[in-house]
Amino acid sequence: MRRMAALIVILFGVAATSAWAQDKGTVRFAYLRLGWSATEIIQQEKLLEKRGWKVEWSVIDPIPGLVNAFAAGHADVIDMSTVLAGRMFEQGQKVQIFGVTTGPTTYILVPTDSSIRDVPDLKGKKLGAIPGSSAFQEMNAYTRQLYSLDLTKDVALVTGMTPPDLATLIGKGEIDAAVVWHPVVDSLLATRKFRVLTDQDTLWRQSTKRPGEPVMVLYLTSPDFARKHPEALRDINDAQREAVEIWHTRPDVAARAIVAVTRLPREVVDSAMRNTKKMLHGLTDDSVETILTQLRIARQHGTILQSDVWTAPDGARKVRDELFYTPR
Repeated sequence: MRRMAALIVILFGVAATSAWAQDKGTVRFAYLRLGWSATEIIQQEKLLEKRGWKVEWSVIDPIPGLVNAFAAGHADVIDMSTVLAGRMFEQGQKVQIFGVTTGPTTYILVPTDSSIRDVPDLKGKKLGAIPGSSAFQEMNAYTRQLYSLDLTKDVALVTGMTPPDLATLIGKGEIDAAVVWHPVVDSLLATRKFRVLTDQDTLWRQSTKRPGEPVMVLYLTSPDFARKHPEALRDINDAQREAVEIWHTRPDVAARAIVAVTRLPREVVDSAMRNTKKMLHGLTDDSVETILTQLRIARQHGTILQSDVWTAPDGARKVRDELFYTPR
């Protein structure tokens, strides 16, 4: 009986190993270290490898580095913020959105004892931000629309390259406010030296009067890769679904994965996970409409998008046909 049980265990082990080892091909997957997309869980828990893929992972710190890696053909799939994905598209890069990962993540923080009480009070103040980030560009579009406050002109803009740069600047008192996102915002709030002035979700609701949340981070690929490897994109979306499930049902596993990649203290990651409003997966009609609305606002009221495709009467159809890909 014991021999039979041992044989069954061995056979199941071989079957599981064989299923895992099934070679569907290789995916070159690059993502931001502090992108906050749950991709950390996919990597650390080997959710794509378990679906039969060999994955060449690249974790990148500066946003331009990720954009350049994709443009140079060094990555098949990347995570990217919504407005920057639109910027890449209008500049002629061959990109397609095939999944979403994260809802609103961005905040404007000020010191606890700051005299800044409302968004218009930022005028003339030193604001730390990463101007090339989607987080900053979206916040700027909302403040321009709602308060006629241009965060590139009406404040003294102090530039950082990464979110930790901004944490250092505001921590040293070299700026009056900072545009930051999870999980760095949580590391700052944990010190009790800073407070929230406003956040992306609040400004989105004031701007659009729409229910639901904006999409902060999404998955991009090239049309060529989508055409040749639709199964990879389906599996990535399914792995994202599983990662979100782990986030909610096995938070200890999720937090360990995020700590391993971000190198942030566990208590900061735990706080950021609790405070994250919405983690996402897949690509629905609602998420497509939300992304189109975000890009239209960014064109109408922001400064980074330049093409009229986002606001033209026939633009939505062109964008739907060319920018989005739904894995079948």
